[in-house]
Amino acid sequence: MKNRKRIGMKWLGGVMLVLLSLTGNAQKTVFQNLTWEQAAELAQKENKIILVDAMREPATPEARKQKDKEEAVWQKVAANLEFCKQHVVAIRIDMASEAGKEFAPKLVMNMYPTYGFFMPNGDILGTVSPFLLAKNPELFLERGKKAWEQAEVKRNNKRSIVFEEIGLKEALEKAKKENKLVFIDAYTAWCQPCVMMGKNVFTLDKVADFYNRNFINLKIDFGKEKELAEKYAVRGYPAFLFLNGNGKLVHAGGGYTEADAFIGYGQEALKKAEGIVFFKGTWQQALEQARKENKLIFMDCYTSWCGPCKMLAKEVFTDPEVAAFFNEKFVNVKVDMEKGEGMELKEQYKVSAYPTLNFIDGNGGLQHCVVGGMPADALIAQAKLALEGKGLIALQTLYVQGNRESQFIEDYLTALDMGNQAAEAEKVALDYLGKIERAQLKEKANWDMFNKYINDVDSDIFRYVYDNRNEFAGLFGEKEVKAKIRKVWTLGANRYVTGEGEEVVYDQKGFKKYVKRLSKADVDGKTDIIENARMTNAEKLGDWKTYIALGSEQLKNGKVGDLVLYNWGLRINRGCKDSALRMQAAQWFDDAAAKSKEGPMSFKVYFERVANDLKQDYKESK
Repeated sequence: MKNRKRIGMKWLGGVMLVLLSLTGNAQKTVFQNLTWEQAAELAQKENKIILVDAMREPATPEARKQKDKEEAVWQKVAANLEFCKQHVVAIRIDMASEAGKEFAPKLVMNMYPTYGFFMPNGDILGTVSPFLLAKNPELFLERGKKAWEQAEVKRNNKRSIVFEEIGLKEALEKAKKENKLVFIDAYTAWCQPCVMMGKNVFTLDKVADFYNRNFINLKIDFGKEKELAEKYAVRGYPAFLFLNGNGKLVHAGGGYTEADAFIGYGQEALKKAEGIVFFKGTWQQALEQARKENKLIFMDCYTSWCGPCKMLAKEVFTDPEVAAFFNEKFVNVKVDMEKGEGMELKEQYKVSAYPTLNFIDGNGGLQHCVVGGMPADALIAQAKLALEGKGLIALQTLYVQGNRESQFIEDYLTALDMGNQAAEAEKVALDYLGKIERAQLKEKANWDMFNKYINDVDSDIFRYVYDNRNEFAGLFGEKEVKAKIRKVWTLGANRYVTGEGEEVVYDQKGFKKYVKRLSKADVDGKTDIIENARMTNAEKLGDWKTYIALGSEQLKNGKVGDLVLYNWGLRINRGCKDSALRMQAAQWFDDAAAKSKEGPMSFKVYFERVANDLKQDYKESK
């Protein structure tokens, strides 16, 4: 009986030890037997994050023992257990199971086995390898705290970058309209940092607010858009591209980037998009700065009413390549020629057309000059000529020194033409062509020089071309030759009124002689040349009575095209102050509008507008 009691007590003691052992093991593990959905619900309720042991269930008892042994290492650290108790809902997911397959995308291409920290909504916060924890169990707390801090950031941020669901073409059009840049998040489907940017950076309030305020935002899969990747030289992902409305790359960044640095990319893009940085200070201060930096000055001579000036400022000076080049190479100065120092500088540098773009040394000496709007690449090309000492002034010096090589003359004429010095260009061309055999004018290069630069009806060279016009027409085309000849005769007819305002002078005798000369010549359209010259003379003289009488005669003969008539109206509206004459002209446009049919090429609307302008001024004068 006593033996039976001893045996019974031993058995009971053994059971108690087993139960205590099992209880002890249960207390040591932090993992709960929950599904992902249950863990997410609990974590949301308790304001915790989720720890997932993403693994494959051990296939053998030995493998299970090894896993338990490795897991026990980091769970023996009291600080790790306390962190889990306060902040974590821990579960296991067998990645070979159906639940594992559904969970796999949340790992965002991280390999398992791994421990992953997650938000209740599934956003991954970080991972740590079980193999690393077996060697360094304190690493768990380090990664856990970082994940918890990131979770706090996510909880306190509610906004995200708004990416537009439109194509690049539409985005560029919108960018132009709103005067913004396009930001492109260039990603690929296989890029883990791309996904993490979307989850951890684009979702921060300060990032979202900055990008939504300043950019048209697009997400484009460059894994599919190979041509775009090639065009913008994208080699790694994620890539962050900032384009202007013309599709030009203003700035670029890439790789997983924390919030402040990512905002920095955008700030740099906005800075570059401002274009050329113009010097703020007086002209003398600009000269001093140029001397100090040993640079040339780029002077944009503009007026507030100049259309090409505005085009340059908006489209060309903001071009990324132009801005980078000019900001590095020049002291840039923008001067309104009708205000302040601009009025003196206009006289000093003989500015007579807009925009005029001057390149000036630190002592105030003009080195190069070009006039008119131009695309970005042309402006950079002109700037390089100035930097290389091949600008207009340098060529002028070489010309004075006697250089007459054909290539040099061609370059010099081009520079004079771009500098709006037509009279000087004609002199140079006349001098060069005047010293070659007349038969050489039939060579293409020499004909092109004549066609572009020489407009003197009294020159020997023009007389030669006119006398041999049929031969030239056979060489270079009848249409081109006839157009050139008519242009020269027309310019000749318009030279008899000179001066402006009260100093205007009309050489009436000279004009009459020219009319007789032209009448005797066999020139196509000579009657039109004479009639138009008379109207031009009347306009210059301010004789609007004669102008309108001549115009009425041409209209009566049915010889006036819509564009010519419209230009007449603009001139009368601008210059004529006589109410009766204005009303007479207004009748032209009422009649023309009534006869004009609706259509894309119709001038009907323009005619009505001019007529109304003329009548309105008439009513106001009454």
